[in-house]
Amino acid sequence: MAIRLSDEERWEATRVLDAAVADGRITWEEHAERSAIVLAARTRGQLWPQLADLGPAVRSEPSQRVVATVSKIIRTPEASREVYARATFGAVILDLTGMRRGEQIKIVADSFCGKIAVYVPQDAVVIDDGTAVLGKRKIFGSSQGMSGPVVRISGRVTMGNLKVFRDEPHHW
Repeated sequence: MAIRLSDEERWEATRVLDAAVADGRITWEEHAERSAIVLAARTRGQLWPQLADLGPAVRSEPSQRVVATVSKIIRTPEASREVYARATFGAVILDLTGMRRGEQIKIVADSFCGKIAVYVPQDAVVIDDGTAVLGKRKIFGSSQGMSGPVVRISGRVTMGNLKVFRDEPHHW
């Protein structure tokens, strides 16, 4: 009997692929091909061949939490750790401009009537897997042809916004 995959299992599989491309074990083309298959997979049997030669994703430290409720918080998180950012009637500003090629970060960005701004390097590959309900998600600039650090953003924006800028933060 084939066992169906959960969204979390697919997400963990994409983390393995992200780590493999960041380490130089697979190319961006191979990453794109495998990612498409992973996201379309319905069972574990379909998922396994895409990961068999890469090993498991390693989660070394817990998430960094940045929560702004009716306030504004500015942070420069560690690139190697997952970040959970939540803005409720407030603002969270994440400065990732110091990230270097090969580094990667996962951001879970949730906003309710709030704003989340993420500043990334010019050459960053930004992957937005999140959703918006009566809100807006915008990534300025394209990731096409970029080979810098990988920033993967998920989460839900409700009556708020998430914006990703490819520039140094000028004013906060």
